[in-house]
Amino acid sequence: MGIKETVSNAVMDKRSLIAVLVIAILWRLGISLDGQIALWESLCSGIALFIMGWSIFAYIYLMSRELKGWLRLCKIYQWIAFGLMTINTYVIVYYGMRWYRLAGVKGVVEAVVPQDFLYRDIRYFVLVVFYCAIIWLTKYLMEMHRDYLLVVKGEQKV
Repeated sequence: MGIKETVSNAVMDKRSLIAVLVIAILWRLGISLDGQIALWESLCSGIALFIMGWSIFAYIYLMSRELKGWLRLCKIYQWIAFGLMTINTYVIVYYGMRWYRLAGVKGVVEAVVPQDFLYRDIRYFVLVVFYCAIIWLTKYLMEMHRDYLLVVKGEQKV
Protein backbone atom coordinates (compact mmCIF):
# COMPACT_ATOMS: atom_id res chain seq x y z
CA MET A 1 0.00 0.00 0.00
CA GLY A 2 1.46 3.34 -1.06
CA ILE A 3 1.63 6.54 0.92
CA LYS A 4 -1.27 8.03 -1.05
CA GLU A 5 -3.58 5.16 -0.06
CA THR A 6 -2.41 5.29 3.55
CA VAL A 7 -3.13 9.02 3.87
CA SER A 8 -6.44 8.59 2.05
CA ASN A 9 -7.52 5.76 4.36
CA ALA A 10 -6.47 7.73 7.46
CA VAL A 11 -8.47 10.79 6.41
CA MET A 12 -11.54 8.75 5.46
CA ASP A 13 -11.45 6.69 8.64
CA LYS A 14 -14.54 7.03 10.78
CA ARG A 15 -12.47 7.87 13.86
CA SER A 16 -10.72 10.74 12.05
CA LEU A 17 -14.01 12.23 10.93
CA ILE A 18 -15.49 11.89 14.43
CA ALA A 19 -12.37 13.62 15.83
CA VAL A 20 -12.87 16.51 13.39
CA LEU A 21 -16.52 16.84 14.48
CA VAL A 22 -15.62 16.74 18.19
CA ILE A 23 -12.89 19.35 17.72
CA ALA A 24 -15.34 21.59 15.82
CA ILE A 25 -17.94 21.28 18.59
CA LEU A 26 -15.41 21.98 21.34
CA TRP A 27 -13.97 24.94 19.40
CA ARG A 28 -17.35 26.57 18.92
CA LEU A 29 -18.39 25.90 22.51
CA GLY A 30 -15.16 27.42 23.76
CA ILE A 31 -15.40 30.63 21.77
CA SER A 32 -19.16 31.05 22.25
CA LEU A 33 -19.20 31.06 26.03
CA ASP A 34 -19.22 34.85 26.23
CA GLY A 35 -21.73 35.33 23.40
CA GLN A 36 -19.30 37.44 21.37
CA ILE A 37 -16.85 36.47 18.68
CA ALA A 38 -13.64 38.39 18.26
CA LEU A 39 -11.87 38.90 14.96
CA TRP A 40 -9.15 36.35 15.74
CA GLU A 41 -11.77 33.70 16.62
CA SER A 42 -13.59 34.32 13.38
CA LEU A 43 -10.30 34.20 11.47
CA CYS A 44 -9.47 30.80 12.96
CA SER A 45 -12.92 29.43 12.15
CA GLY A 46 -12.98 30.81 8.62
CA ILE A 47 -9.46 29.73 7.73
CA ALA A 48 -10.13 26.21 9.06
CA LEU A 49 -13.26 25.92 6.91
CA PHE A 50 -11.44 27.44 3.94
CA ILE A 51 -8.57 24.94 4.14
CA MET A 52 -10.87 22.00 4.76
CA GLY A 53 -13.27 22.88 1.95
CA TRP A 54 -10.75 23.67 -0.75
CA SER A 55 -8.61 20.64 0.16
CA ILE A 56 -11.61 18.36 -0.26
CA PHE A 57 -12.47 20.12 -3.52
CA ALA A 58 -8.95 19.60 -4.88
CA TYR A 59 -8.90 15.96 -3.77
CA ILE A 60 -12.23 15.13 -5.40
CA TYR A 61 -11.45 17.05 -8.56
CA LEU A 62 -8.10 15.29 -8.90
CA MET A 63 -9.82 11.95 -8.35
CA SER A 64 -12.14 12.73 -11.25
CA ARG A 65 -9.10 13.45 -13.43
CA GLU A 66 -7.51 10.09 -12.52
CA LEU A 67 -10.52 8.07 -13.64
CA LYS A 68 -10.01 6.64 -17.07
CA GLY A 69 -12.72 4.84 -18.97
CA TRP A 70 -15.69 5.36 -16.69
CA LEU A 71 -17.35 8.59 -17.70
CA ARG A 72 -20.33 8.34 -15.35
CA LEU A 73 -18.27 8.12 -12.18
CA CYS A 74 -16.06 10.92 -13.47
CA LYS A 75 -19.15 13.11 -13.91
CA ILE A 76 -20.35 12.25 -10.40
CA TYR A 77 -17.01 13.36 -8.98
CA GLN A 78 -17.11 16.55 -11.04
CA TRP A 79 -20.61 17.45 -9.86
CA ILE A 80 -19.60 16.82 -6.25
CA ALA A 81 -16.59 19.09 -6.84
CA PHE A 82 -18.88 21.73 -8.34
CA GLY A 83 -21.15 21.57 -5.28
CA LEU A 84 -18.12 21.91 -3.03
CA MET A 85 -16.90 24.88 -5.02
CA THR A 86 -20.29 26.55 -4.50
CA ILE A 87 -20.26 25.94 -0.74
CA ASN A 88 -16.63 27.06 -0.52
CA THR A 89 -17.48 30.29 -2.34
CA TYR A 90 -20.25 30.88 0.20
CA VAL A 91 -17.71 30.38 3.02
CA ILE A 92 -15.37 32.93 1.43
CA VAL A 93 -18.12 35.52 0.98
CA TYR A 94 -19.61 34.99 4.45
CA TYR A 95 -16.34 35.15 6.32
CA GLY A 96 -15.01 37.98 4.14
CA MET A 97 -18.03 40.11 5.04
CA ARG A 98 -17.78 39.04 8.66
CA TRP A 99 -14.10 39.94 8.94
CA TYR A 100 -14.75 43.29 7.28
CA ARG A 101 -17.34 44.11 9.96
CA LEU A 102 -15.28 42.72 12.84
CA ALA A 103 -12.22 44.71 11.75
CA GLY A 104 -14.09 47.84 12.78
CA VAL A 105 -14.10 49.65 9.45
CA LYS A 106 -15.65 53.09 9.97
CA GLY A 107 -19.15 53.48 8.67
CA VAL A 108 -19.94 49.77 8.75
CA VAL A 109 -22.74 48.86 11.10
CA GLU A 110 -23.64 45.26 11.70
CA ALA A 111 -27.26 44.35 12.29
CA VAL A 112 -27.37 41.53 14.80
CA VAL A 113 -30.38 39.29 15.28
CA PRO A 114 -31.13 37.99 18.76
CA GLN A 115 -28.85 35.07 19.65
CA ASP A 116 -26.81 35.55 16.49
CA PHE A 117 -23.89 33.70 18.09
CA LEU A 118 -26.07 30.56 18.19
CA TYR A 119 -26.77 30.79 14.45
CA ARG A 120 -23.07 31.23 13.73
CA ASP A 121 -22.29 28.11 15.75
CA ILE A 122 -24.95 26.11 13.95
CA ARG A 123 -23.72 27.35 10.55
CA TYR A 124 -20.13 26.39 11.40
CA PHE A 125 -21.14 22.96 12.66
CA VAL A 126 -23.36 22.25 9.62
CA LEU A 127 -20.48 23.15 7.27
CA VAL A 128 -18.10 20.84 9.14
CA VAL A 129 -20.69 18.02 9.06
CA PHE A 130 -21.16 18.63 5.33
CA TYR A 131 -17.43 18.40 4.64
CA CYS A 132 -17.11 15.24 6.75
CA ALA A 133 -20.10 13.67 4.96
CA ILE A 134 -18.53 14.40 1.58
CA ILE A 135 -15.29 12.76 2.70
CA TRP A 136 -17.18 9.74 4.04
CA LEU A 137 -19.30 9.31 0.89
CA THR A 138 -16.27 9.65 -1.38
CA LYS A 139 -14.97 6.46 0.19
CA TYR A 140 -17.94 4.56 -1.23
CA LEU A 141 -17.43 6.02 -4.69
CA MET A 142 -13.83 4.81 -4.61
CA GLU A 143 -14.96 1.33 -3.52
CA MET A 144 -17.51 1.26 -6.33
CA HIS A 145 -14.82 2.11 -8.87
CA ARG A 146 -12.47 -0.52 -7.42
CA ASP A 147 -15.22 -3.18 -7.55
CA TYR A 148 -15.99 -2.17 -11.13
CA LEU A 149 -12.35 -2.64 -12.11
CA LEU A 150 -12.32 -6.11 -10.50
CA VAL A 151 -15.34 -7.18 -12.53
CA VAL A 152 -13.94 -5.75 -15.77
CA LYS A 153 -10.65 -7.55 -15.30
CA GLY A 154 -12.49 -10.83 -14.76
CA GLU A 155 -11.56 -11.28 -11.11
CA GLN A 156 -14.40 -12.30 -8.84
CA LYS A 157 -14.71 -10.60 -5.49
CA VAL A 158 -15.27 -13.05 -2.65
